[in-house]
Amino acid sequence: MHLLRILLLASLCLGLSGCGFSLRSNDVLTTKFSVLHLQLEQPNSELSRLLQSSLEIASVATAAASATDAADAIPVLHVGAEQLISRPVSVNPRARAAQYELRMSVDTSLAVGTEILLQPETLLVERSYFEDIENIVGTQEELAIIAGEMRRELVNQLLRRLESLNI
Repeated sequence: MHLLRILLLASLCLGLSGCGFSLRSNDVLTTKFSVLHLQLEQPNSELSRLLQSSLEIASVATAAASATDAADAIPVLHVGAEQLISRPVSVNPRARAAQYELRMSVDTSLAVGTEILLQPETLLVERSYFEDIENIVGTQEELAIIAGEMRRELVNQLLRRLESLNI
């Protein structure tokens, strides 16, 4: 009986570690860059502010990209405009949308001079939420919270891309 418990516990631990499960935390992602020039299509957006503060926490100096950066050896990170698309997924008995799917995406790329380090790609996050027609204010607050979480996830995806580069 004791051996069975130990075997069960060991197989559970192996299963969790093998599937890639890990606890969420506020671990600071590090990048292989000490300085990055940022080319932001929406420099005053919440996504841009989150990206800049995350890079600052990761000890990466940032500056706005200029036309002369192409000749420099400093990497230029291009971050496109944030796109948020909402579409109904299900309807309620009154034939009104009850559940929505949100898709937030942003186009990114990284280059040093003419060398492209990170091919242009679109980072995407999807979430769904239920609309409570009895509590519109609560639904709007929930939507704002979800959008903030989606922006943080997009920034984390981008930082993981930068961290994984082989340079």
